[in-house]
Amino acid sequence: MKTKKILCTLMAVMCMGTAALTGCGSDSNSSTANSANSATAAQTNESVDVTAVADKLKDGIEFKDELAELDEAKIEKIIGISADSYTKAKVYVSSSGGTAEEIDCFEAKDADSAKAIADTLTARVESQKKVFENYVPEEMTKLNDPVLVTNGNYVYLCLSNDNDKAKEIIG
Repeated sequence: MKTKKILCTLMAVMCMGTAALTGCGSDSNSSTANSANSATAAQTNESVDVTAVADKLKDGIEFKDELAELDEAKIEKIIGISADSYTKAKVYVSSSGGTAEEIDCFEAKDADSAKAIADTLTARVESQKKVFENYVPEEMTKLNDPVLVTNGNYVYLCLSNDNDKAKEIIG
């Protein structure tokens, strides 16, 4: 019961923080910083199944927490990305709310939507930093060095303890 209360409180804080930060916009420099770190994140016309990439990240990286998949409505409510901005998506978040671990994989409808999704994910990371800095300070390592990659219309965010593996899987 106590875990449910903590999870509900954390989810409410995340929603409010995401909504506040999404409305304010963000600096695009932070959303592109990690994509520059990935040598294989060059622009490509190759079609990618983002749901398969999300599953590979979930299965290929050791996470401390169990990850729960969000449906379309929860992606909009919790992450702040509406379904009309992407053609395909798969998102996993910490099921307990006790870690910042997360996987977000989107195929945006177009380049403008991809930029907006990347900006929203950057704002989400910033919001999560405010939540976790006093709640679970150990999670700041993930949040201070997220793997955020934009490759054409594809946008990926992975918050884990294994950035090298995440970059390898995202490609």
